[in-house]
Amino acid sequence: MTKLTASLMEVTRALSNAAKDAHFHFGEDTAIVAVQHMLWQTVDLCEAVAGLGVRRENIFALGKIYSNSPVAIGVLRDLGITVVESSTPEPGEFDRYFQADVNQLWQLVAQHLSRRNIKRILVLDDGGACSTSIPKELLRRYAVAGVEQTSFGMFLFEKQPPPFAVMSWARAAAKLHIGGALFSQCLLARLESHVLGGSTLTGETVGIIGLGSIGSAMAHLVERQDNNVVFYDPDPQLRIPDYLQGRITRCGSLQELMLDCDYVLGCSGRNPFKDQWPMPYRPGVKLFSASGGDQEFGPIIKDLRTRRHFNVTAFAWDIHLDNGPSGPISIAYLGYPYNFVARDIEAVPTRVVQIETSGLLASLIQARTYLRWCEEGRVLSHGIHRISPEAQRFVYETWLTVMKELHIDLPQLYGCDPAILDAAHNRWWFVEHSEPFPSLSYRPHRVTETAMANMVEGNGASEFGNQRKFEPDLCSLRNL
Repeated sequence: MTKLTASLMEVTRALSNAAKDAHFHFGEDTAIVAVQHMLWQTVDLCEAVAGLGVRRENIFALGKIYSNSPVAIGVLRDLGITVVESSTPEPGEFDRYFQADVNQLWQLVAQHLSRRNIKRILVLDDGGACSTSIPKELLRRYAVAGVEQTSFGMFLFEKQPPPFAVMSWARAAAKLHIGGALFSQCLLARLESHVLGGSTLTGETVGIIGLGSIGSAMAHLVERQDNNVVFYDPDPQLRIPDYLQGRITRCGSLQELMLDCDYVLGCSGRNPFKDQWPMPYRPGVKLFSASGGDQEFGPIIKDLRTRRHFNVTAFAWDIHLDNGPSGPISIAYLGYPYNFVARDIEAVPTRVVQIETSGLLASLIQARTYLRWCEEGRVLSHGIHRISPEAQRFVYETWLTVMKELHIDLPQLYGCDPAILDAAHNRWWFVEHSEPFPSLSYRPHRVTETAMANMVEGNGASEFGNQRKFEPDLCSLRNL
């Protein structure tokens, strides 16, 4: 089993080789503290990080109860990586239990690192709780930078800024506009296999809450199967993607959507029912979440728990209640993201999801590169930073080549927009669609981004060198 993990996936291996050729090294005095889904892709990522210089004993990880594969956890522990046990929350109480798990993770990290020669910590977060909970003593003792991989984490940072610099893979163009389709397709496949017995979801009215990257991808996949798709998003400035124009209908309120739909897919990454439940809904409505944790339908779950005959089916973790506020209502998989319902070593096939795994590796490399300047006193570890456009393009181009070699038709199988796949060959596309955008209030750290560009371009002269010089002025003008 361990021998299998030593062979990295194709894209991860290509990025690792580029980093080695550029003489990049995380350093044996670097620790990684990660909140990750305990899946095979995490094994791949940890092996890549270890291959670039992090001692496995200095990698500390926490999973989430709904996406923990015992097989993946066993392999990670056999490799010498510390994986903290996950709590089993009461229905609707994931955040409270998970915060306790995060606190335990940090206690363990502080205890172990106090006896080791560690100078810096890289935090790989999923949801922001790990970054915002780091003990102050560790901030004083070590240089720290991080990576956030979910929009939910970025929403949290809007209210509670992280106490160190964070590289935002969550809002990278590759994640937002390409990766979302992969997770959406797998959620739909799980729904059809586990709920519909292998039949296609068709001829239904399906509601989408939140038309971000996941919501847009879900809307496209569901609509092309001849369903009537409606959506609700509270953002009045929301622009419907070109490929969905004229195909889906916007609801004026969340209640309108709940009254119209047979199936509702929560894709907001927020808590849309907070202070709005109970509300009328179509009797028999079935709710599925595409967001991390259980916050998408949390208020509904907490209300249903107070009613008679509340129960959760044993292995499926489904909630069904006949005596809800407006009649029968179902919430699949305790409101957790349904693409993980199989609790297997994969949610998305590991070779397909390499764009995500390698994006996280690139983000960690960028965080470590940024910390170099912090440790030299040239910059403070502060703020949210975009992921290098060059690094994103390298990951994308390599991944696309692998998908073609595997004969995977991305538009047909995963619903990827061909126009986006074509546009992403241009480095400027990654500049225009990655957040935070360069503006008067945010300047990308040029030294770090140049180092990333040189790494993926073979340490030679960058073909985008001249473009990079002018980019800040062009983007600043756009935001005036």
